[in-house]
Amino acid sequence: MQMVRTPYSPEDRDAAEAGRREAIEQMHRELADELATFDDRENWQRWLIFAGSFHQYSFLNTCLILMAKPEATLVAGYRAWQAKGHQVRRGEKAIKVFAPITRKVPIEDANGNPVLDGHGRPRHRYQLVGTKVASVFDASQVDPPPQIERPQPRLLVGQAPSGLWDALTELLAGEGFTVTRGDCGAANGLTDFATKQVRVRPDVDDAHAVRTLSHEAGHVLTMESDDIAAYGLTQCRGISEVIAESVAYLVTRAHGLDAGQYTFNYVAGWATQAVGRGSDTRTIDQVVKATGDRVIAAAHRILAHTQPPTDATNDLLATHEALTLGAAPITAPAWETVAARRGHRADGHAAATRSTDLGRRQVSAR
Repeated sequence: MQMVRTPYSPEDRDAAEAGRREAIEQMHRELADELATFDDRENWQRWLIFAGSFHQYSFLNTCLILMAKPEATLVAGYRAWQAKGHQVRRGEKAIKVFAPITRKVPIEDANGNPVLDGHGRPRHRYQLVGTKVASVFDASQVDPPPQIERPQPRLLVGQAPSGLWDALTELLAGEGFTVTRGDCGAANGLTDFATKQVRVRPDVDDAHAVRTLSHEAGHVLTMESDDIAAYGLTQCRGISEVIAESVAYLVTRAHGLDAGQYTFNYVAGWATQAVGRGSDTRTIDQVVKATGDRVIAAAHRILAHTQPPTDATNDLLATHEALTLGAAPITAPAWETVAARRGHRADGHAAATRSTDLGRRQVSAR
């Protein structure tokens, strides 16, 4: 659908650009503030404490787990589950991963002499000498089920803002990407940077489809080659997902579609995995603020292209004037009520898959 825009002067254009940027920055601040106090925050903290007791897997093993069981949440070996008070159910199929084979070797100084500890005993380290295939099982395969569940976002239902899907598709086409509706595995959408394809699953309502497309557009506009290469690493993937979903939130909200509940749980899930390691003690809202420059730049670019077919210029000018004068910012009309759809599964997390023979990279978002 071709957007109809009213011609305006360079001065009006500059004012509209400034108004849009100001409005986006305000929405981004509100997103961070909301995430600092949202209802599921305590549930996420409980989940993280519980999940932190499980072994962390390498990128390769994470890929193997996702390919074998895309819906996996927490995995551990047979005996590890028993030690935690759970029993793998009879007949459950194991997930195959690689486990290290190590040997104990003495630590020596520069002269080849053994290094001693405080009690005069030789110190040792473990040296990797090979790998073996090991079996692990997901939390869904054990009894009793773990009592703490990861908070889940709910799929959006209803109609999408008029013209937004077409405008996003046109924008992505300008970046060399094609957009289709099709199978995305366990995800709601995916972006394949090797083939320059964006795909959105066909069995979600238009409201959620356009939210997913906005998320994928966020990936396309913010992920550089280094980001794509590092996407499988938990921390890097977490930051990329926080950025893409924050972009989707700003774009859909500017078009009158409230995706707040989905965004809060989605962003919280990835932000909590991206921080809290080593000296990084940032909170969820601090991660959102730290990624603000990339989010705001991408959202600004998208909204410059996807303005609603009404006189968006006047709306932006009014918003800019209201913000400049300190008045409450103008909120876009609610075009569609968003509610939970019963029976739909959405777990708000993303997966990275790598085909080792083709070297293809895919980024997929649920």
